[in-house]
Amino acid sequence: MSTRQPAPGFELLRSSPFVERLGPIYLNSGPGGPVFGAVVEHGHTNTMGTAHGGFLAALVDLATGRGTRLVLGEATTVRTVSVNLDFVAGVQVGSWIEAAVTVEHNGGRTVFTACRITADGTLVARANVILTKA
Repeated sequence: MSTRQPAPGFELLRSSPFVERLGPIYLNSGPGGPVFGAVVEHGHTNTMGTAHGGFLAALVDLATGRGTRLVLGEATTVRTVSVNLDFVAGVQVGSWIEAAVTVEHNGGRTVFTACRITADGTLVARANVILTKA
């Protein structure tokens, strides 16, 4: 487990048992929109010693779903329909990563979102996610 602390303004996210297994995951729900954060730990890595793509994909799914609910209102229930995820760079153990969510379009039943993951300020992944309102 890393001794690195979350960035200022982030609070521990209390969520599902799955998120607890991923975590700890943190949330900053400031005026710029929801941003989720985590410290990359050894348990998040692949055989190359960098953050596993599955960990980053799970973070994107969590961030866009929960982030959309924060933007549209907690009573809104959404489910992921499609994820288009591009990996840009590897992420080292001990890095602080942030997943910033933007709701780009809120339609009748469909919501289009974007998520950018940075590690210590450098872009490492980007995603476009389509959600449906349940």
